[in-house]
Amino acid sequence: MNITWLGQSGFLVEVADQRLLIDPYFSDIVERKEGLRRLVPPPCRVEALAPHALFITHDHLDHYDPETVAAVMNTASGCRLIGPASVTAHAVRDGIPKERLTCIAPGGTFAIGPFRITGTQARHSDALAIGLLLRTPSECLWFSGDTLYFPELAACVRELAGGPPDIAFVCINGRLGNMNLHEAARVVAELRPRLAVPMHYGMFAENTADPAEFRSDCDGCGVRTALLTVGHCMRTARLLDTHLHCVPSPFSSS
Repeated sequence: MNITWLGQSGFLVEVADQRLLIDPYFSDIVERKEGLRRLVPPPCRVEALAPHALFITHDHLDHYDPETVAAVMNTASGCRLIGPASVTAHAVRDGIPKERLTCIAPGGTFAIGPFRITGTQARHSDALAIGLLLRTPSECLWFSGDTLYFPELAACVRELAGGPPDIAFVCINGRLGNMNLHEAARVVAELRPRLAVPMHYGMFAENTADPAEFRSDCDGCGVRTALLTVGHCMRTARLLDTHLHCVPSPFSSS
């Protein structure tokens, strides 16, 4: 499996020739609507993403970016949009055909290509926000989405995954309805993944955190971490292989 961080909570996940896109924020709509200027440019053109499925965790502009969503759905003609009811309702208002939408709630599962997608609980200012448990034939990954810390979170993920996931991608910014980096490390300590990856930082100066502090907390609880670079691709390892291998960016020719 190849994973590319797109900035904020955006990821492109690739298995063979199948692509799943998660929470891509490629426009500057947050600056125009809310005054927060993006610090990191998009790593590629939207047209280069070419996903088979698009998963949006909730209806906020840095996750459901209506301009990016429209561009993805227009250029990837077979792409299906998956998300909670707040996301699918927004998509309908934006004119995306209902037959291209899949509504999913915590505990609900949808399979597309090699990806088995399960919604996980989240507590956020979008009351319908969810996280994402992603299983392929070789690995199990958890993306927290935007969420506050709550004591049952790790146990709920472990129950849905049948144990700890291989990699946990967790928000660390600590503002606007998200857990802070110490709370994120606490979830990691309770979840016990083989690897933890911080996300949802570095996009806006007013809403970020230091991932080195998160790494230090995770070191203290004995969980390995990886700090990703926007636009760089990593290849996940099988369960018994603890190394991450750098691979060429999927956008190197774009």
